[in-house]
Amino acid sequence: MTGLMAVVAALQETLVREHVQAPGLFREIARMEELLAETYRDRVPYELLQNSDDAGSTSVVVEDLEEGRFRWSNDGRSLDGADVEALCRSANSTKSRGGDSIGYRGIGFKSLAAIASRIDVRSAGVRFAFDRTAAAALLGEPGENAVPLIRIPAEVHTDTPAEGVAFTVVCRPDAMGAPRAIDPLSALFLRNVTRIRTSSATAQQDIVIERDTSRVVLRLGGDEAAFGLLRHGAATVAVPLDARALAMTGVRGRLACFLPLQDEVGLPVIVSGDILTDPSRTHAVTADESTRRVLADAARAIADRLSSPGDPAFERLWQLVLDGEDLRSVMVSATASAGKLLVTSLREEMTARRLSFAHSPLPLEPQDVAVVFPGGAPSALYEPRNQATARALKTVLGLRSIDPAAALAEVDPAVLSDDLRSRLGEHFKELARAHGRKLTEAESRLVHEAAPQEETPAVPDPADKIRMTKAAPPSDGSLTSVLKRWRVAELATKEYLNQLGWTLRDVSGQNVGYDLEGTDPQGRPVRIEVKKVDRPDARFAMTNNEMSLMLMEPGGYLLAIVVGDGRHAQLMLLDPSRDDLPKERVCRRWDWEFTDWSRFAETVAGM
Repeated sequence: MTGLMAVVAALQETLVREHVQAPGLFREIARMEELLAETYRDRVPYELLQNSDDAGSTSVVVEDLEEGRFRWSNDGRSLDGADVEALCRSANSTKSRGGDSIGYRGIGFKSLAAIASRIDVRSAGVRFAFDRTAAAALLGEPGENAVPLIRIPAEVHTDTPAEGVAFTVVCRPDAMGAPRAIDPLSALFLRNVTRIRTSSATAQQDIVIERDTSRVVLRLGGDEAAFGLLRHGAATVAVPLDARALAMTGVRGRLACFLPLQDEVGLPVIVSGDILTDPSRTHAVTADESTRRVLADAARAIADRLSSPGDPAFERLWQLVLDGEDLRSVMVSATASAGKLLVTSLREEMTARRLSFAHSPLPLEPQDVAVVFPGGAPSALYEPRNQATARALKTVLGLRSIDPAAALAEVDPAVLSDDLRSRLGEHFKELARAHGRKLTEAESRLVHEAAPQEETPAVPDPADKIRMTKAAPPSDGSLTSVLKRWRVAELATKEYLNQLGWTLRDVSGQNVGYDLEGTDPQGRPVRIEVKKVDRPDARFAMTNNEMSLMLMEPGGYLLAIVVGDGRHAQLMLLDPSRDDLPKERVCRRWDWEFTDWSRFAETVAGM
C-alpha cells in the first residue's frame, strides 16, 4: 500500500481512534454539519466550481446520472494527503486567504452535506466514500444520526489512475438532485476554468469562457455576453459591454466575492474582490475593512474611466450610469449597504477631479458636444432622453454646470447644429420674457431664428378604420417616410402595419393599457403597446397596468418597438409574455424594465 492509498487508510484509522476517545464530539460535529450545510444548500455547485478552479482545472463536467445521482468531475490537480484530510476535518483547508485561491475556509466541499446521502470520491488512483451507514459501522455507532457524513473515509480501494478529481453524489430524498444549470456569472472571475458542461439524458449546457487581462466573454449556446474588466487595488469591476451582459448584470449590478453574492452595488456593473462574507456566503459584511477597501477601490476604478474621455470604457460607463438606478435613492439608504458605500465613494472621487466637461441644462447633439467641450465629453450625458437623469447625476457626482450664454460667447454659433441653435433661441427668449434679461446681438439672432414657421399639419384619418390589402407597401410608404409624416410613434406604427395587412385603430388616448387594437393579417385579435427607443440595446419600461393586460392576453398582446429615426429606423414586434425574455422590477417607478429584448423581437421594417 503506497501513496495516497496509504494516507487515506491511515487517516481512517486516526479518525476512528479519535471517536473512541471522544464519541460525543462526533455527535456534535454531525449536528454542526447539518446546520452549516443547510445555509449552503443553494450554493453547492458554485462551491464545487470554486474548488475546481482553485485546483487549476480548465474543464468542469456535471453529469446527471438520474435516480437522484450526479457526477462532478474536473481536470485539475489530483488530491494529495493534505487535501483528503482537509475534506474530512471541519473548517480545514489547504488554501489561505489572499493567495492564488478563491476559497479558504474549508467549507465548500462540505456544502454537499446539505443534499447528499453518499459521496464517492475518485482521484490519483484511489477511490473512497463518505457514507453515514459505512461510517457508523466503522465507529460502532448504533445510528446514522450520530455520525457526520463528511468525516470518515470508508470503502477505501485502489482505482484506475485518471487526471483530476471526480465526485459521484447520491442525493437525499429531500434534495433537488443534479444541478440543472449553472449561472454563467459564476464563471466571470474564475482564473483557470474555460469550459463548464452540465448534461443529462435530455439536455446539455456548455459555458465557454474566453478571458484576457481586460475582457471576459461568456458564450452560452448561440449567445454571447462580453464584459470589460477594470482593476484598481483590491477590486475588479466587470462592465457589461452588450445587451446580454447587461441583462445578466441587472440595473443595480452585483457584488461578488469572486463568485456572485446577493448584494447589489447600485450601478450596472459587477464588483469583485477579497471581501468578507457571512457564513452562508451570500452577503458581504459591509462593516469589514476588507469589504470597504474593495468598494472604495472599485469606485476609484470607475471614477478613473468616467473622467477620462480617451479611455475605451468612457462612453460605455456613462451610458450605463445614465440608464441605471437613480443614484439618489441609493445614497439616502438608511443602511450602510454595499451600494451606498460604492456610490458614496464614487461621489468623493468625482468631486475631487477637474473634469474636461460639465452638465448642460440644454440637450446637445453629438457635433455640439465636440464644439462645446473640445477636451472630450460623454455624448450620452447630453442626449434629450437623458436630461432628467443628467440633472440627478449632476447632484450625486458633483458635476459643475455650464451657462449657455457663457458657452455661446466662446464658440461661433454658425458651427452649432440647427437643433441646438433652436434650443438656445427658446432658452434666451424665455430669459428675456421671464427675467427681463437684455439679450446680446448673437442671442437675439438665435431668438429670431427660433421663431415658429407656419407649417401644414398632417391630418389624421377621421374614420381611423383603414383596411388595406396584404400587398407590399407602396414606394412612398416606407417606414422612414411614415415616421417623417407622423413623428408620433403610435400613429406611424399604425399606418405602417395597416399597409402590411393589419387592421388597427389608435386607442392611445383612452388609457386602456395599450395604444393600438384590431387584427393581424391573419384576422386574429391583437392589442399593441408602442415603445420608442434610440437603439436595440436601450431599456424600456412597462407599467403594472400594461403588464397585467399582457399576462391576461399572452400572445394577443404585442409590443411594437420603433428603434431610431430617419433612414436607419426599424420597427420590431415582440411578445412580452415570453418566459425567457429578461426583465427587471424597478421599484422606484413600480415599472417593469425590459433588457436584452432585441434578440427576441421580429423586425418587420428597417435596415
